[in-house]
Amino acid sequence: MKTRRNLAGYHNFDLLLMCFIFLLLFVLPVIFTRVDGRISWNNVFKIWQDRALLIPVFVLNHWILVPRLMIRKRYRLYFSFVAMILILVTVVYYFHDTPAGRRFSLKNEAMPLIKADGPARPKQRTPTPVPPYADLLMFSLLIVAVDTGLSLTKSWHKSEEDRIRLESENTSVQLAMLRHQISPHFFMNTLNNIYALIDTDSKKSKESVMKLSKLMRYMLYENKAGKVKISREFEFIRSYVDLMIIRFADNIQVTLDIPEKYADDDIPVMLFISFIENAFKHGSSYEQKSFIHLIFEITVDKIIFTCINSNTAKMTPKGDHGLGMENSLKRLELLYGDRYRLSVHETEKTFTVELAIPLTGNIMDSRKS
Repeated sequence: MKTRRNLAGYHNFDLLLMCFIFLLLFVLPVIFTRVDGRISWNNVFKIWQDRALLIPVFVLNHWILVPRLMIRKRYRLYFSFVAMILILVTVVYYFHDTPAGRRFSLKNEAMPLIKADGPARPKQRTPTPVPPYADLLMFSLLIVAVDTGLSLTKSWHKSEEDRIRLESENTSVQLAMLRHQISPHFFMNTLNNIYALIDTDSKKSKESVMKLSKLMRYMLYENKAGKVKISREFEFIRSYVDLMIIRFADNIQVTLDIPEKYADDDIPVMLFISFIENAFKHGSSYEQKSFIHLIFEITVDKIIFTCINSNTAKMTPKGDHGLGMENSLKRLELLYGDRYRLSVHETEKTFTVELAIPLTGNIMDSRKS
């Protein structure tokens, strides 16, 4: 996924940026520290020696204080240790490099008057430079602040990456479980249908077994991929409908309307079968004439499935739609989020289900696009 690739590219960005900052701190003195147009290497080496103290400050903050204290939200302890380290580095540098402040206290002595044609005026005093220990302290604060900010940002990005990965894995696991739940459920119902034919019509029962074997082969091999071409799904639906017609014979009128020409895109495997199975279960009867109309429409960007069946729900407990139907609704939510449309309309004589799913875009990424 694109998002995951973007997050993965951030893993070493913080270290690369900190290396670049340290490179600037050590290169800039070479560029700007000059005397009479030449590099003053004595001053450059002195600046390098001072700024080398920033390295242990960065190492302690990046690999010890941030991961063990800041990331774990132990903020008081973190800032206490940072303050102690900065004070310690500054004090050690001050007493090691300067004899009791002699380098940093400049006396503003009165300068001799310069005689000129006009009235005498005092020579301008040189501004007091920033003390080296204060300069070191400011750079230390800058390094700690930038490093901590980058580390926190990296930690947040990693948490987001883990969340997206776990969400994707969880969705895949749930989809696999739902697909495997549909297959045994469908197999169990179909076996019951064939069992009912054995005593009444052995020839039809044999035909049913052959058709069932083709259906099970489809579910066994196509279920692994999770996606299937529309044409393959239509072949499966035709075989299933033929199997159901063998069972109900002349008691039910079944029409299957599938377009002759369409773009053979990928769709989730066995997405419609639970609705069709539910129509045969609740819309057929041995005692009275019943009907089931299955209509597929395919446009440029979506496929629309309409199932209209006679309403014989009084023969079964009200609201009992079966495990397959429930799993199909869960799959639709996991696969498409709010990008699919499902409507159910019930009257005294008919029960209508209309399902529209998108054909464009990656199925598994549809909720994050």
